[in-house]
Amino acid sequence: MADLNQRDDLSRRTFLRAGVTAAAVAGMPLDALGEDTKAKPNGPLPRRVLGRTGEKVTILNWGCGREPTPRMLNAVYDAGIRYLDTASAYAQGASEKGIAEWMTSTGRRKEFFIVTKEYPCKTPEAWLEAVDKRLEALKTDYIDAFFIHSLGGGNKDGGEAKDRDVPKTKEWADAAEKMKKSGKVHFVGFSTHTAVPLRIDLLNNAAAGGWVDAIMTAYDPKLVRDNAEFNKALDACHKAGVGLICMKAMRGVDDMPKMLPKFKEMGLSPYQAVLHAVWSDERIASICSDIANLFVLQENSTAARNFKPMDRDKIGAVIELYERYGSRYCNACDGRCARAAGTTAALGDITRALSYYERDGLRDSGRELYASLTPQQRDWHGADLAAASEACHCKLDFASLLPRAEEKLA
Repeated sequence: MADLNQRDDLSRRTFLRAGVTAAAVAGMPLDALGEDTKAKPNGPLPRRVLGRTGEKVTILNWGCGREPTPRMLNAVYDAGIRYLDTASAYAQGASEKGIAEWMTSTGRRKEFFIVTKEYPCKTPEAWLEAVDKRLEALKTDYIDAFFIHSLGGGNKDGGEAKDRDVPKTKEWADAAEKMKKSGKVHFVGFSTHTAVPLRIDLLNNAAAGGWVDAIMTAYDPKLVRDNAEFNKALDACHKAGVGLICMKAMRGVDDMPKMLPKFKEMGLSPYQAVLHAVWSDERIASICSDIANLFVLQENSTAARNFKPMDRDKIGAVIELYERYGSRYCNACDGRCARAAGTTAALGDITRALSYYERDGLRDSGRELYASLTPQQRDWHGADLAAASEACHCKLDFASLLPRAEEKLA
């Protein structure tokens, strides 16, 4: 495994100079770039072992929520990423199809760790039956890791308790074992960004249940610092050998400065500082990043190659960043905002859907999440939104966010 403390030849000064060039195309999608803008291929990014699987995965992976074109995939490959995250629902199936066509044309399947996910997935039988569909979509004879997509958010028929017990239920364990014995799936697990109390239960049950190989979970350094139970659940998974993948480390924020004094001396942009803070947690094997343009790709991959563990003070500066600018989406939602507002509306899910739509450019995903909520979960009218904002961990401005969500997503 590559030494994560070892820096490559790109110095901090070189990065800052390269960042000026990249900024000229910052708003352009990767598939809009000409051949002359392509970076020369690099070797793979540094890797970490994904729990007890023994697999060495690049510490940065690409979340393919959009349709990945050949030029996008070429750029990601050249940047050193060797881990792709997709799902049956991403880009209405076009994500898996784009990956499949590129892998077939380039012959690079064996170089990549590929995760795909199934949603909705309410029964172990449905999960098991979905394997062949995902293999066909990806045009491969094996899946590196097959996840239940969005565990904790897939059952609207009183299914929270069902989801909570999935990681320790024998029927799900049996389905996972059948997949792995068939050779069609190497490893199994789930993704989750549900409310924090349920997320904690899912992590603890996965650590105790024994069949979950890996989990992709919403995570950020502020949540780890502020919620001891979440931190203990991560510890339990790490001790049990469950591989941990971080997602939703920080949403895009329009008014965040490109450089801040505390990070400038480190040669890091604020977003790179977030990545370094997450990688400083040795329990996290990889970070899933939505990469929309060349600048983000260059910035993220440079951060991975130049990673050095942060000390407590530097991580504290990253947490200050969350407190000041991370106010579009609450990664730590535990429902206290709705309780304080006196409503049954799913305020956290509504703002997450808006974040997909506005911040990530995943309009279909935002609308689909919003549409999946019941009318009661979408009805925030009459709620005390000031009280909701005061109670929220991230002090979201619900009075401005919720009407905007209703306007754009309904």
